[in-house]
Amino acid sequence: MKTPRRLARICFLLPALAFLGACPFDSSLREYLSAYFWQPFAKREPSFEKPHVHRIYRPFAGMTPVDGHSSIANLRAAYQGVGDIDADKAMAAARADRSLSRRNKEEVDLIDAKWDIYDGESDEGQQHRESAKRKLQAFLKTARTPEYRSEARGWLARIYYLEGNQTAAGKIYLDELNRNGSNLSRETLLNSLRMNYGYDGGTELLDHLAEYFDTPEHAAFAIQLATNPHWHEDVNAGKTYSRIKELLEKHKDLLESDAGSNALALLTMRTALRMGDPPAARILSEAVPPDAPIRSDPDFNWMSASALFLTREFAAAEQPLLSLFHSPRASLDQKFAAAYGLCGVYWKTGNVTEQLRFALWLHTEDRTAQRYTDTANLADLSVYWASSGWDLGMLLEAEAPIDILARFVQENPDLPDIRLVKYSLAVRLTRENRYQEAADIYESIHAPRRASRIRKLAALYQETVRTDLTDPQRQQAKYNFAEFISANPDRIYFNDALWRGYQTYAFQASTDVRLTKAERETLLASERKVKDEQEERWRAYLILRDVAKDAPKTKLGRQAADLAIHCLLGISERFERQPEIRRHERELAVLLRR
Repeated sequence: MKTPRRLARICFLLPALAFLGACPFDSSLREYLSAYFWQPFAKREPSFEKPHVHRIYRPFAGMTPVDGHSSIANLRAAYQGVGDIDADKAMAAARADRSLSRRNKEEVDLIDAKWDIYDGESDEGQQHRESAKRKLQAFLKTARTPEYRSEARGWLARIYYLEGNQTAAGKIYLDELNRNGSNLSRETLLNSLRMNYGYDGGTELLDHLAEYFDTPEHAAFAIQLATNPHWHEDVNAGKTYSRIKELLEKHKDLLESDAGSNALALLTMRTALRMGDPPAARILSEAVPPDAPIRSDPDFNWMSASALFLTREFAAAEQPLLSLFHSPRASLDQKFAAAYGLCGVYWKTGNVTEQLRFALWLHTEDRTAQRYTDTANLADLSVYWASSGWDLGMLLEAEAPIDILARFVQENPDLPDIRLVKYSLAVRLTRENRYQEAADIYESIHAPRRASRIRKLAALYQETVRTDLTDPQRQQAKYNFAEFISANPDRIYFNDALWRGYQTYAFQASTDVRLTKAERETLLASERKVKDEQEERWRAYLILRDVAKDAPKTKLGRQAADLAIHCLLGISERFERQPEIRRHERELAVLLRR
């Protein structure tokens, strides 16, 4: 996840890139090395909704179409504001009407309470709210009509919300969300929960946490909200999670059923990970029986993998991540997290082929789903995977050996976006002077300009290695070869399919504190190799320098030295090595004076 320090680095280009949208520059790379990445999934309102809840859709009290002039019809008309009917008189008439059915009498009672609620919506309406609350509580003790009972619970929750009683309001909303026969819409209840709790319930939830241990559902809801991940330091986190752990221990009896024991395992694992205790989470996951249904739960698999990865059992983390990735119950975001986690597992275990497979899947799915990071809500995000695509870029550019890339292409010809792998393979072959092979690949993927350019370069290169040339002819062939390279910056050895002007920022090995010493050394060498091999002007300079030295005091030698200086002056900043370039410039200047 992007820490505040990283966010500052990411967003410094905002003024220049404002036209691209909010914070389009994403410098994330190898996010799986961060403990932030392995946090539990964030829980939001839909997370607490049970499947297949049956709802009813009947008119609320007072909202039945007005028909006739009976006492109940007049009361409905007054409630709806239809006609010129005195509300108090209509209510009195309905109360006095002994012919009303039980259902209609309950409707009258509920309308009476609702009028008090409307009067209590203002800041000065506390007296009316108290009256409405008493009426609703009494109503719920005797009423039998399902839709009216459901509506009354919703209004009672509304009063609690207005009073600032988060706990009482939240419990009603949560129960009604999962109650069969509720007359409150799913959207209304989800919005009410969101307004009541926000992202994590805040201090109000923590202050009243013990009150949620009256039912398993309430306890699970409260703990999961309270343990939603944040990407900033929480000085009270240890105290909060210790309290959660104590409550879980104290109320084990609440979660003794099969479903309850599963919930207890998940909640305890979640709490352990948020407390920064992955070994405890790992012990909990390993204690779950192999055939337990919970092992197919996306949350369980994610937290099991997190605990294993964070305790450096990288290979063991593969299986739960694969289970999550292939789970029909996993959301798209959870699949993204699993795929990126697998990239981390395979990066750590050296399985380049599978790392490439999942990095390419992320690239394809991200482009297809058109997912964007909204930095305004960054603190509320759960697992963050590096959507920059630089993991795939560095893998194709440097980390994957050419033979593995070639085999991957051969074994996966129909894989979505395999063209990008083929293009990158062609670039890598070009850097090794294997021009004909590269040109054939470019032609096969319909990249005619690159194919034509590389075929011309192949012919020039072949001239430089002929054995039947005289020395002057060979020097001229080398000059022609270097001249063509220098005239095509970023169009021969540079992979223009991967980078959009930000490649320099992808070279993070020297500053990434998450790397081991061995990993840093390996990556630094890989990055340096890419910088050297992809810079056309540098490669041209090396050839021209040799021509200038081997053909001194000749017109060709002077041309080579002149062009070599121009190459040095035009080398991209991403190449770095500025002191070395300046030294070579001085050497060429001396050579020209001679």
